[in-house]
Amino acid sequence: MSFKKYYITATLLSLLLSPIAASIGLIGVWLVFPPILTLSLVWVLQAKIAMSPTKASEIFFPMFLSFCYYMCVWIIIFGLSGYRFNSALFGNAFFLLTAPYFVINAILTIGGGFGLFPAANLAIFAVTVLTVIITRKICKKKIIYDKKLMVYGLILICLCGVAGFFHYERSIKIIGEDYQAERIEDEIELYLYRPFSKNNLLKRLGGTATLAFDKDYPKLDGATAAYPVYAAIAQELYKGLDEETVRQYVACSKTAEAYSRLTRGEIDIFFGAQPSKQQIEAAKENGVELVLTHIAKEAFVFFVNKNNPVGNLTIEQIQDIYQKKITNWADVGGKNEKITPFQRPENSGSQTIMLDFVMSEKLLPAPLWEEYAAGMGGMISQVATYRNYSSSIGYSFRYFATGMKPNENIRLLSIDDMAPTIENIRTGDYPFTVDVYAVTAGPISDNAKQLIDWILSEHGQAFIELCGYVRYF
Repeated sequence: MSFKKYYITATLLSLLLSPIAASIGLIGVWLVFPPILTLSLVWVLQAKIAMSPTKASEIFFPMFLSFCYYMCVWIIIFGLSGYRFNSALFGNAFFLLTAPYFVINAILTIGGGFGLFPAANLAIFAVTVLTVIITRKICKKKIIYDKKLMVYGLILICLCGVAGFFHYERSIKIIGEDYQAERIEDEIELYLYRPFSKNNLLKRLGGTATLAFDKDYPKLDGATAAYPVYAAIAQELYKGLDEETVRQYVACSKTAEAYSRLTRGEIDIFFGAQPSKQQIEAAKENGVELVLTHIAKEAFVFFVNKNNPVGNLTIEQIQDIYQKKITNWADVGGKNEKITPFQRPENSGSQTIMLDFVMSEKLLPAPLWEEYAAGMGGMISQVATYRNYSSSIGYSFRYFATGMKPNENIRLLSIDDMAPTIENIRTGDYPFTVDVYAVTAGPISDNAKQLIDWILSEHGQAFIELCGYVRYF
């Protein structure tokens, strides 16, 4: 007895009609019944017309095959993409290989519910099987439940288990959008610190500077956290410039790009944290040697949500948290809650300090990714900057966290019972006291040297302190 017609029609129904019917139902609760009724009627007609088997394993094989195909594609693509819905692999290969499920995929994508894809597939499978059972009963066609169904069940459990495990892995590495948790990142309105701009926030010297330039202005660039300092210096010492003309001499392109510009000879002085190993190597490849001059002291700080009861950590605990050896706040005196440790992008000033100074060459696991829907299913992804979830911990520089980007919802931690206060930074008692540098590459101009010498003078150091940093001496 040939069941070829049944398998063809049943497969088409499983691949095309069931997903479409379920997708229509997802639009609104009141629309659930029409597609289910339509699907049932089609199955009734199919059951009456097609010569169908009686064994359950044969009856349900087309819909089971459809379910397994979708789940296998999901598992393989999801795993290879590193659990990132915004990856090119997921965005292209997955949607191409699951084209029959286009409607439901599109609806879930628009809603940002990428994680619901396997669940939707399971729901479609369950509804389809139930519909078949009901329609065959209506048509008085019996079903013999054979032992092969046990194999189907085991395969189904395995596939769902793997998908569930991948979702668990993703929850460890990727944080979903939480609109109640404010992002604490290194983005500020740079125009507020632009030299010579009206009503900027730069500090004023309050007297006549002992140095001034009216030509051959040194070109400055650096880290975001250092911008208010070197921009204020330029505003005090650079004469004959205005808000527009100063831009060719003073920029803030952030640590990674600013170091690249220094290496390429596009600027004279970089202001910020020490260079990373990659940045030192890049300078050598360009035939220049970076010269670091200490100009101020600063604290590298860790902070948590204001409601986190933990107020102090040891250096070892910080290292263990970021190496995932300590994973629950209860292990360090906090709530029974999983720790979410955030990192910064590679070659940023704070990440360089974290790797070289805090971790002391200890290996640091790959950082989290943050992904969230941004309208019509579009995705934004980046190395995770700090977000003040109740379970999270992040890091930055004291001046940035308290002066440039203050936030009442975060609280700085003490390290080894030492708070990052001005006095503890000045004395070096705070364990993560770091240096701020003026960095040059190879021979420098007379004016650049004079500028650095002025910063190191008593007048310059007093101005450094006025700007919010701790003077170096």
